[in-house]
Amino acid sequence: MPPSSEPSRTGTPVLLSAPGLSVVALVLFVLFGSLVAPALFPLQLLDPAWQLRLAGTLINTAAFPLPGLALLQIAAELGPHDPQLKNRARLCAQLAVAAALGFLLLLPLQTIAGLQTSRTVNNAQAARIQGAEAKLKALRQVVAGAASTADLNQQLQNLQGPVLGPADIAQPLPLLKAQVGAVLDQAALQINREREVSQPRTPLLLLLPELLRNALASLALALGFAALARRPGEPRTLLQELQSAWRRSRFGGSGRRSSGSGSDYLRELGRGDREA
Repeated sequence: MPPSSEPSRTGTPVLLSAPGLSVVALVLFVLFGSLVAPALFPLQLLDPAWQLRLAGTLINTAAFPLPGLALLQIAAELGPHDPQLKNRARLCAQLAVAAALGFLLLLPLQTIAGLQTSRTVNNAQAARIQGAEAKLKALRQVVAGAASTADLNQQLQNLQGPVLGPADIAQPLPLLKAQVGAVLDQAALQINREREVSQPRTPLLLLLPELLRNALASLALALGFAALARRPGEPRTLLQELQSAWRRSRFGGSGRRSSGSGSDYLRELGRGDREA
């Protein structure tokens, strides 16, 4: 008589039972969703920083749905007489096609978003330094053109420059100008240091290590999901379809036909040698 599918009757451990594996797969899917959901909101589809954050979250949490999908397919094999489990595994395998393509599309998305983010940061730093230099220039003009300590104090307040105390205002104007000029010289040195630190560098070189890590991870995850993904009505996995298409494009036909042609060619060579 056929073996029973009940683990308690066959002695199969509960951990390897179809219902148990199905529950574990469901838990992994829920964990994945709970970790990805916070990265989605607020939705900012055109924001490069949001795109990078979402891509990083998907890559770092993909370790949950990928084994969950494998466990669900194993559960469907262990419980072939459970139509609900078979349908669930079939649906998840079809959704894995979108997951494989999605992780493949993360390769250009992360590169473009990373370059845009780096360019935005560089532009913001350059604008901030230019604004500080313009303000410093205006302060120097105020110090040079002030006719009295009160006038100098008023104009410095208008430009949000150095704050003068009562003791400073009580000093002679030339001495006060020299002190304010020394403060402005220190500010100029600080601006120069910031300019040297934030010199525009090639964004791609700065992002290259992170881009390479994420690119390799995205490619590996795309292959992993493709190995478990099936299109509707297709018995082969998506990865098997891609491998078959690659063989056809390389050999000009199916691998079987190409192999047969090679065998025929070798037989013809052997026949020719015997006749000689």
